[in-house]
Amino acid sequence: MTTLFLPHTPYAEDQPHAKTILIFHVMRSGATVGALASLLTSTLSTLYSGPRTLAGLYPRLFLHSARGTVIGTILGGLAVAGRMYGREEIEWKDRSWRLLENRGQVEVDNWLLSGAAVGAVAVGLAARRGRLPAALNGRVVSAVVGGGGLGLNAGMAGYMGWRYGVHEGKWPERKTTTEVDEESGGASTS
Repeated sequence: MTTLFLPHTPYAEDQPHAKTILIFHVMRSGATVGALASLLTSTLSTLYSGPRTLAGLYPRLFLHSARGTVIGTILGGLAVAGRMYGREEIEWKDRSWRLLENRGQVEVDNWLLSGAAVGAVAVGLAARRGRLPAALNGRVVSAVVGGGGLGLNAGMAGYMGWRYGVHEGKWPERKTTTEVDEESGGASTS
């Protein structure tokens, strides 16, 4: 998310676009929760209504993902509006600055937003080439939004695998000023 909202200032008081950053973050989080819930609702709907095949699940997955993503986004917007109603500007700036300063949050956002973009573009290209199932004919926008929601899920799974599988949940240790100076050949006085 830091790449979307430049510059990232060293002090919270100087953070521009604080409201936009916080609203975007909470609405993106709501979209992710809605898209995640759609995996359950589409599966249960397919098991209950049938046909109980992957061909029956596929269009439902996109439609439920589109609905879940939109509903989650709206609920996220309402949540941030309710939580931050009447708050002072510095509270918005502080919260948004802390989001941008958190390495883990930035990494999650990058994975999620990349996944959503890839999912939406892939479904858009599939629709353009006529590769969507017949149940999604005339519902291209829903399919593309659903693809974005499924991309959010894929981005979350990718992040979990990357951070907790590959890196075992650990971050590389940051070097101190003294260590950086020693590597560059200079001496540090701090």
